[in-house]
Amino acid sequence: MANALDIVTTAQKQTGFYGGVTDANPYGAWYGIPDEPWCAMFVSWVFAQNNLSNLVAAQTSKGFAYCPTGLAWFQQKKAVVNKYEGRPGDIVFFSWAGNGVADHVGIVVAASRDGITTVEGNTGPEHMTNASQYDGHGVYMRHRSYLYVLAIVRPAYENPVKPTVSPGTNKTVAAGVAGATALAGGGVAATHTTTAVPKKSATSFVALAWKPTDFPLKKKTPQELAVEKALFKAGLLPGADQNSLWSNTDVQAVKAFQKAQGAPKTGVVDKSTYESLMKELS
Repeated sequence: MANALDIVTTAQKQTGFYGGVTDANPYGAWYGIPDEPWCAMFVSWVFAQNNLSNLVAAQTSKGFAYCPTGLAWFQQKKAVVNKYEGRPGDIVFFSWAGNGVADHVGIVVAASRDGITTVEGNTGPEHMTNASQYDGHGVYMRHRSYLYVLAIVRPAYENPVKPTVSPGTNKTVAAGVAGATALAGGGVAATHTTTAVPKKSATSFVALAWKPTDFPLKKKTPQELAVEKALFKAGLLPGADQNSLWSNTDVQAVKAFQKAQGAPKTGVVDKSTYESLMKELS
């Protein structure tokens, strides 16, 4: 049976989709309401890919297409949780006007007291200046403050991921997200509410030797691919940005990782950062 982390993984794999300047997208077409605002239909699609449509079936057996109806359904099921205690796989509803009406919805990747990281459909990339930053025609990983968060709800997963405490640090860490999530200003902070750390694979990753000439990069090298793999595993880099040109997305992910490690946020993959990232894969 799929669980919350499967939902996050499926959502992250869709990041980078862009439908152009219209509402054309495969998620609305799948739901049966094409060429219309589709953030809720994206959420419904993600759950359907994991055979969990029953957990979001607020309007039809496929899920929901209208945010207020979706939120009302979860409220009836008493699924609303403290908005400062979101976990991976939770669903977050936003109200841009602050009037109590749900305007937009996404899937929580990670959360802290300072902000949340989400995957959202029908939104724009992080650099958008529009205050609401929705109706952007694409699927992107977003870093949001709590200013616009109306509610966070927790679907009734059969095997819920429970919070735990990281051994030896007495600080909680987020499974699959390396204990990092976003601040209102776009930075990243260590998470305070989280889930169990997944067991390591029996096959260990052999760290590649550090080569300072590999960063910054103009072409892919084994070192850069390893760094991107580690950042993705840490939940800091969307799947769509792996194996692509090194960009500002990678730099911001490195800064997020450095802050979580207590290091200066330079965005530069120095030897210390590289070795710490390789430990993520070991």
